[in-house]
Amino acid sequence: MPLNAIVAKEILLRGTFRFHEEFAHAVDILARGALDVAPLLTRIVPLSDATEAFELASDRGRAMKVLLAF
Repeated sequence: MPLNAIVAKEILLRGTFRFHEEFAHAVDILARGALDVAPLLTRIVPLSDATEAFELASDRGRAMKVLLAF
Protein backbone atom coordinates (compact mmCIF):
# COMPACT_ATOMS: atom_id res chain seq x y z
CA MET A 1 0.00 0.00 0.00
CA PRO A 2 1.56 3.33 -1.04
CA LEU A 3 1.29 5.13 2.29
CA ASN A 4 3.28 8.16 1.12
CA ALA A 5 0.80 8.76 -1.74
CA ILE A 6 -2.15 8.28 0.61
CA VAL A 7 -0.77 10.87 3.03
CA ALA A 8 0.41 13.31 0.35
CA LYS A 9 -2.89 13.26 -1.53
CA GLU A 10 -4.90 13.27 1.69
CA ILE A 11 -6.77 10.15 0.61
CA LEU A 12 -9.30 8.84 3.10
CA LEU A 13 -8.72 5.12 3.60
CA ARG A 14 -11.58 3.22 5.15
CA GLY A 15 -11.50 -0.43 6.11
CA THR A 16 -14.39 -2.81 6.42
CA PHE A 17 -15.29 -5.33 9.08
CA ARG A 18 -15.00 -8.95 8.00
CA PHE A 19 -15.78 -12.10 9.84
CA HIS A 20 -12.81 -13.44 11.74
CA GLU A 21 -13.56 -16.61 13.68
CA GLU A 22 -16.21 -17.73 11.20
CA PHE A 23 -13.69 -17.73 8.34
CA ALA A 24 -11.31 -20.10 10.15
CA HIS A 25 -14.24 -22.35 11.03
CA ALA A 26 -15.37 -22.46 7.39
CA VAL A 27 -11.84 -23.27 6.19
CA ASP A 28 -11.65 -26.09 8.73
CA ILE A 29 -14.96 -27.55 7.54
CA LEU A 30 -13.79 -27.45 3.93
CA ALA A 31 -10.36 -28.89 4.75
CA ARG A 32 -11.93 -31.84 6.58
CA GLY A 33 -14.26 -32.49 3.65
CA ALA A 34 -17.25 -32.17 5.95
CA LEU A 35 -19.10 -30.14 3.34
CA ASP A 36 -19.32 -30.99 -0.36
CA VAL A 37 -19.19 -27.71 -2.25
CA ALA A 38 -18.98 -29.34 -5.70
CA PRO A 39 -22.70 -28.76 -6.41
CA LEU A 40 -22.10 -25.02 -5.97
CA LEU A 41 -19.47 -24.89 -8.73
CA THR A 42 -20.72 -24.05 -12.18
CA ARG A 43 -17.41 -24.89 -13.80
CA ILE A 44 -13.74 -25.50 -13.06
CA VAL A 45 -11.59 -23.59 -15.56
CA PRO A 46 -7.83 -23.94 -16.07
CA LEU A 47 -5.78 -20.88 -15.17
CA SER A 48 -4.74 -20.56 -18.81
CA ASP A 49 -8.40 -19.69 -19.60
CA ALA A 50 -8.72 -17.12 -16.80
CA THR A 51 -10.29 -14.50 -19.07
CA GLU A 52 -13.07 -16.91 -20.00
CA ALA A 53 -13.51 -17.84 -16.34
CA PHE A 54 -13.95 -14.21 -15.27
CA GLU A 55 -16.39 -13.54 -18.10
CA LEU A 56 -18.45 -16.55 -17.05
CA ALA A 57 -18.30 -15.65 -13.36
CA SER A 58 -19.50 -12.11 -14.05
CA ASP A 59 -22.71 -13.41 -15.66
CA ARG A 60 -25.02 -14.45 -12.79
CA GLY A 61 -27.49 -15.82 -15.33
CA ARG A 62 -24.94 -18.44 -16.40
CA ALA A 63 -22.80 -19.08 -13.34
CA MET A 64 -22.89 -19.26 -9.57
CA LYS A 65 -19.22 -20.02 -8.78
CA VAL A 66 -16.30 -20.53 -11.13
CA LEU A 67 -13.08 -22.10 -9.84
CA LEU A 68 -9.71 -21.36 -11.40
CA ALA A 69 -7.48 -24.44 -11.32
CA PHE A 70 -3.73 -24.50 -11.85
